[in-house]
Amino acid sequence: MTTDHPAATRAEDRTPDTDGATADPRRWRLLVLVALAQFMVLLDTTVVNLALPAVQNDLGAGPTAIEWVLTSYILCFGGLMLLGGRTADRWGRRRTFLLGALLFTAASVLCGLSRDAGLLIAARALQGCGAAFLSPAAMSLVTTTFPRGRERTTALAVWAALAGLGGTLGVIAGGLITDSLSWRWIFYINLPFGAVAVAGVLLLSRGRPDTAVRGSRPDLAGAATVTTGLAALVYAIVNIQDHGAGSPPYVLAPAAALALLAAFVLIERHAADPLMPLHLFATRSLTTAGLGRVLTSAVQASVLFLCSYYLQRTLGYSTLRSGFAFLPLGIVAILVTAPATRVMHRAGPRPVYLAGAAGSLLGLLLLTRAPADGDYLLHLLPALLILGASMQCCGIPVNVHGVSDIPPHQQGIASGVLVAAFQVGASLGVATVATSALTRTTSELTAHTTPALAWLDGLHLGFWIAAGIGVLNLLTAYFGLPRHPATPAGTRTA
Repeated sequence: MTTDHPAATRAEDRTPDTDGATADPRRWRLLVLVALAQFMVLLDTTVVNLALPAVQNDLGAGPTAIEWVLTSYILCFGGLMLLGGRTADRWGRRRTFLLGALLFTAASVLCGLSRDAGLLIAARALQGCGAAFLSPAAMSLVTTTFPRGRERTTALAVWAALAGLGGTLGVIAGGLITDSLSWRWIFYINLPFGAVAVAGVLLLSRGRPDTAVRGSRPDLAGAATVTTGLAALVYAIVNIQDHGAGSPPYVLAPAAALALLAAFVLIERHAADPLMPLHLFATRSLTTAGLGRVLTSAVQASVLFLCSYYLQRTLGYSTLRSGFAFLPLGIVAILVTAPATRVMHRAGPRPVYLAGAAGSLLGLLLLTRAPADGDYLLHLLPALLILGASMQCCGIPVNVHGVSDIPPHQQGIASGVLVAAFQVGASLGVATVATSALTRTTSELTAHTTPALAWLDGLHLGFWIAAGIGVLNLLTAYFGLPRHPATPAGTRTA
């Protein structure tokens, strides 16, 4: 229900969901700490990639086990995301954040201490569980601590900047730490991050209420079906390139995911206290932002995957040198945060998102022309700079717009939806472009094309598919976001 009464709207904007944020100067320090925790989670999503060969050699693991070092984390992270968001709403955002941070940090230490692949896979799954509770709780802490308007937009822009930096630095840190110390230290570095985040949040939130709903019965059936359904979906997306079109894993995993998610919808329609209130999807801002997160993360993950292969397979870069080649992408994402935020304050999210979607499409089209004897400065760096700025311009508006019309007591589950959309989009993007690129490369190699040209042909196809995703993102920005920015006394959907 919406209201146009000015007094009612102003009163709503002063609701306790800000927890006194307007008068409490500690809110900016709290933002730094929860953003540091989110930085840790996203750093760990990418930091493992370049260390996998060293892990395999040290533990004597086979290719399937090494694949599960990555997959177990993604499955638990994506599958438990909605449960983590709803737990933040029901049990309290601060408690859920602390639970997730402690679980993630302890699991990181277990990863570093692992002496066989089985223990490492189990510890990585535990890391994913911790991240699934930490990430939506951290985002909902930001959205409910800062009042709606300029402050919340700025806070979420800082959040998006640190998140992008974490994903980019993970690629570099994985190679650097593995070469100079050991692969175990890519997990040990989470210990100081986690300790500072936990101690700081406990200190800064002292005396602040932690909102929770008392006496509600947990929706266990909904939690079980959506968690296993999302896990099956993510499993199908991550492993689709490893199975033939008619193989049992290819058929059964997507079918199980669809059946479980359909059962989840039926359960939620009749649950007294649903895990995922379905009426939230009638809120246009959340639906548009969720779709935007899926498409934006699909493009971003595809670019990292395809450019990594272009650098190593076509240009002959080492893993460490390839990691540093991505550094400008993260730097320009940080630099564009402040001007993009200022434009959003004046004109709303639509022009920023449109510029980001158009820029990412331009960057991808430039990459489709990368030659076999390409030069990094001439053929790759301009596209990476455009994509770094564009992805940030896409990420900031969907974070702000997605929670703008969600009531305070449902900010946790809304944050969980957005973070889950990011994970599923990244998995879908990589699986789609990887399958297409590798299939084309294999076909070219069978036709006796030289390896460098075969890889280049496959990568070009992958960039064209990513550009197609970019077109969908541009259409989402044009048709999904309102043409006029909301006024400070704008209405809110309840």
